[in-house]
Amino acid sequence: MTSSRLGESLIRNRSVLAIAIVSLLAILIDAILDSRGIFSLGAGTLGFLLGLFLTSFFVIETVERKYAIDSILPAAIVLLGFGLDMALISSGDLGVAGLASILIAITVAFITTMIMGKILGIGAPQSFALGAGGAICGTSAVLAVAPSLRLDAAKTGAIVAVVNLLGLATFLSVPILSHLLGMSDQTAGIWAGSTVHAVPQAIAAGEALGGDALSLASGTKLTRVLGLLVIVPAASLFAGNEEATSTDKGNKKANIPLFLPGFILASILATTLVPAQIATELENFGSVLMVPVLVLIGSSIDVKELVGAAGPILWAGAVSTVIVMASTASTLAMLM
Repeated sequence: MTSSRLGESLIRNRSVLAIAIVSLLAILIDAILDSRGIFSLGAGTLGFLLGLFLTSFFVIETVERKYAIDSILPAAIVLLGFGLDMALISSGDLGVAGLASILIAITVAFITTMIMGKILGIGAPQSFALGAGGAICGTSAVLAVAPSLRLDAAKTGAIVAVVNLLGLATFLSVPILSHLLGMSDQTAGIWAGSTVHAVPQAIAAGEALGGDALSLASGTKLTRVLGLLVIVPAASLFAGNEEATSTDKGNKKANIPLFLPGFILASILATTLVPAQIATELENFGSVLMVPVLVLIGSSIDVKELVGAAGPILWAGAVSTVIVMASTASTLAMLM
């Protein structure tokens, strides 16, 4: 009995050590690339990719993986709330055009992913999570709604992979397309903030555009993040409705995750009491905590299964992304 417990403890310690090493490696690679001015996918995406390779050398028990994700993810999301300054909503920097483009982006992302999901035979919870990733803030939004939607690690991983790929595509294409379309710095900045998936990518796109684009891209994107306050409880209600029509899960109830009020409180504190420098450090720490979560998700994926599962999801996400970019560009053209 003692030897069995000792063996389980050793396996658990090896798992923790492996995840920690891979996470630190992802963070280190990202830091080195940034310091040398070389484009980086970001520590989280690198962690996810390294996690995929980790499965070839190391096996992590499903129960241990789920426990680790459930333990780390809520803290990471709460800390990311310190990056959202709610004062941005009352400022005049965004204006009618910015808010309109945000609403269009969120609405179109969800409608198109749900429709495409239906056409391509993707499960409704997966379509909802994919829509959240494209509509709000990429990987963070997917991970925020996944627990309520009860998506397993494999399905979550497929969506995360697609959202990261599409986020990279929007990040690279927005500066080029805005130049070809003759957009002003202001218009291009708002467009970047309302279409690029992840916060760091949106900010980087704004920086690449120059002028006023950086501040407008940042403000627009962070305002989009407010959608988490609606999307997370909506995911719980959506999951509850799905289960109510299921013959084998009809007795379960979806609960609103506790990290949602934590995220709101963190945003309020960042706006009212916490100094900007400290809030930034807390947000950065939240981003760091996201890395091992993504490593764990990546480590649960069978690459061969991922290719098959991600095909329809990639098509749905790609169509949604293109329509979102076109609709927001048209909205901005009419209002600015």
